[in-house]
Amino acid sequence: MDGLTVTTTAGPVRGILANGLRCWRGIPYARADRFATPEAPTPWNEVRDASRPGPQCPQMYGNQAKRARLSMPDFAEDCLSLNIHVPDGATGPLPVYVWIHGGAFVAGGGHSYDGSDLARDGDIIVVTINYRLGVLGFVNFGAVVPGIPSNLGLRDQIAALAWVRDNIAAFGGDPARVTVGGQSAGSMSVSLLLHAPAARGLFAGAIMQSGAVSLIHGRDRSEQVARDYMAALGNPDLAALRGMDLIRLFEAQGAAGGANPGTIPAAPWFDGDLLPASLADAVAEPAARVPLLAGATHEEIRLFELMPGDILPTDWPALEALLHAQLPADHAARILAAYPRDKAGRRALATDLTFLMPTRHFADRQSGQAPTWFYRFDYRHPIAGAAHGLDLTLTWPMRGLRAAFARGGPMRGGRAALGRRMTDHIAHFVRHGAPEPDWPAYTVDRPAVKIFDLTDRVAVDPDGDRWRAWAGADVGTGLATRA
Repeated sequence: MDGLTVTTTAGPVRGILANGLRCWRGIPYARADRFATPEAPTPWNEVRDASRPGPQCPQMYGNQAKRARLSMPDFAEDCLSLNIHVPDGATGPLPVYVWIHGGAFVAGGGHSYDGSDLARDGDIIVVTINYRLGVLGFVNFGAVVPGIPSNLGLRDQIAALAWVRDNIAAFGGDPARVTVGGQSAGSMSVSLLLHAPAARGLFAGAIMQSGAVSLIHGRDRSEQVARDYMAALGNPDLAALRGMDLIRLFEAQGAAGGANPGTIPAAPWFDGDLLPASLADAVAEPAARVPLLAGATHEEIRLFELMPGDILPTDWPALEALLHAQLPADHAARILAAYPRDKAGRRALATDLTFLMPTRHFADRQSGQAPTWFYRFDYRHPIAGAAHGLDLTLTWPMRGLRAAFARGGPMRGGRAALGRRMTDHIAHFVRHGAPEPDWPAYTVDRPAVKIFDLTDRVAVDPDGDRWRAWAGADVGTGLATRA
């Protein structure tokens, strides 16, 4: 036996050997009818070819639904699959890193993240997953149409973690040492999984890169979004929704985005079922007591300044309106006073409001019950600065963002060394539940932050005046204004 044919709970799969890795791609971890909970995949008897990624889940980024794109073989509703990368020749059960991709809950796919380097260099198993997106995974249709469960995309993620628990040992992995991680919407997903009782026991550590629980929908907003979708679709019943042409569903997603500029047209919500009933409940209830590594980039908002449309608030009027709408006047004034009234101050406020402070506030809470480490990514791209997603390009040989940031220069010299250091910390955390020893733990009493740059350093309470002005409060954004 060459170790490439493995029997899963659904049937045998055969992978490939490439570049010092054993790889399996496109393995079904679940199946799901449209708007239904994920179930165990349909079993098979013959050896299944697992040399290619499965199709991505149908998706649309922006407001224009295109039949040609949704009809491409790269996309299909039968999309709940995962990819596994295992170092060849590894002995003993290896720790496992399950990666949840970002993409604003409306775009992306597991195969865009090549886990080869991280698995090979870190001596860990890397698993990347697909999950349902947009109108198919994150619209609260159940508030209007009985029989549709909540947060289907999150339920897919939990099903993937359960599959890993039940199957990863056959691939040489240790089901007791699974770390779940993600960036942006993936990071927000991780923060939600930490609060989901159905996910308890499925992972032993968590990594959150740029995003936290506070940035999702409240129940009232999710219900209003669902009513907007239903109106655009002609108020169909469940049978009609399940039989509807896919393009019509995504046209409704486009209409929802077009009618609410500055928002993402689908996102998870606090449902009182899979998740707590509200953000307040989530903050009040302890998350899973597992080690956490979390952080954000220093200029998150720079990416969104370069993108078309107002996906997130980037100007003073929008930022001030959000603060005054959701916080007492004196608290909003304290926050605004902490930022200089110039371009740098505006960018700092927008970055803090959208990603950095919510992620740090989550770390504040988690550090009281489990070991926690926090970072800030300061390396500046010559065009985009230390923008949202730039840190990923140094640790994942991924498509999309890495290509977009390619004008920052090839991966060599200081940038390559920075990427190796970050990869080493991530792999060490997956293996041992802690980063390398030169990264001190984060606590509220001593908020030590690892600053990643061409030369790394540790800063205690960086931008502390801003952190204290926020005082643990989070503000909903155009991504998911709280109701």
